[in-house]
Amino acid sequence: MGFAKKLATTTMVVGGTLGALAIYNRLIESMAGELDTVLTGEERRYPWKYGDMYYSVKGNRDAKPLLFIHGFGPGASSYEWRKNIDALATNFRVYAIDLLGYGLSDRPDVAYDAEMYADLIHDFMREVINKPVTVVAHGQSCAFVIADAYRRPQLFEQLILVEPSLTILQEHYPSPLASGWRALLRLPIIGQAFYNVLASRQAIRGYYDRQGYHNPGLISDELVEYVYTSAHQPGSYVAASAVLSQGLAMDVHEPFARLQMPVLAVWGREGALRPSEASGAFKRVNPAIEVRILDKSRYHLQDEQAVSFNKLVREYATSAATSTGKSI
Repeated sequence: MGFAKKLATTTMVVGGTLGALAIYNRLIESMAGELDTVLTGEERRYPWKYGDMYYSVKGNRDAKPLLFIHGFGPGASSYEWRKNIDALATNFRVYAIDLLGYGLSDRPDVAYDAEMYADLIHDFMREVINKPVTVVAHGQSCAFVIADAYRRPQLFEQLILVEPSLTILQEHYPSPLASGWRALLRLPIIGQAFYNVLASRQAIRGYYDRQGYHNPGLISDELVEYVYTSAHQPGSYVAASAVLSQGLAMDVHEPFARLQMPVLAVWGREGALRPSEASGAFKRVNPAIEVRILDKSRYHLQDEQAVSFNKLVREYATSAATSTGKSI
C-alpha cells in the first residue's frame, strides 16, 4: 500500500510539473506574438520537401544574383541582413532566405542536420535562381555553402564567408553527451521549457553583449524584441536543438581545400576568433582565399560595420574576380 501511495504521489507531482511547464510554454509562445519581416523586398515562399522556406528578393531581374544566408542561434533569420539588402539591391538581384526552422519559414518536426541544410540551399539555388550566384554566408552556414560549392560548382560564382568558425575545418565526433542533450531538447514539453530559458530576452541580450557586437549601443530593444519573437514562434525549439547540441557540425576541410572559385573570408577584429589565427588556419587549407578584417566589430559585423561591409561585398562581387590569395 505504501508503494502504491508513493507511486501515485510521484505520478501526480510529475503530471502537475509537466502540466505547469506546458502552460508556461504556451504562454511564452502566445506572448511572443506573430513575426513579420522588416525587409523591403518582394516576399515569397519556396516549397520544399519538408516545408515552405520564406525568402525576399529585391533588385533588377537581370542583375547579377546575390544570395544572403543567415547564421544560427535562437531567433536567427534574414533580419540580420536588414542593413545590407537595400544598399546592394541597387547593383544586384538580392535574395535573402530564412532557413527552415527559422524566421518566417516553416518549422517542421524533422531531424535538422548539416546535410539537410546543404540540400535545401542547393535546391533553392538550382530551382529558384538558376544561374551562377555570389553567395554570402554567415557563421555555420559557411560550411553548407562550401560543401555545395565543391559538389556543384556550376551554381556558384564566388563565396563570401562572414565569420566562418575554425570548427568547420575540423573533424567532428558526435558524443553520447551531445546526443543525449539533443534528445532532451527535442522533448515537446521539457525540451521546449529548457529552450525558453536559453532564449529569454535576458539571454539574447547577454549573448549579443558578449559575442555579437563590439559596440553595445547597437543592442537595441528593437533588435532584442525581434530576435526574441522569432525565437519563440511555434516549433522553434526543434530546429534550435540541433544547434545547441552541435547537431549541425560539418567538416569541410577537404572540400574547402579543393575549391577552385574565388573565396573571400571576413572577420571582425574584436570577435571571439582572433583574426590572425582564423585567417591563418583557412589560408593553410586554401592559400588562394582572400581575407578582410573589419575594425570595431564582432560576429555581426555586417550590421555593426554595414557601410564598410556593403562596399566590400559590392566591390568583390562586381570585380572580374581572380583569386590572388593576397590579404589586407
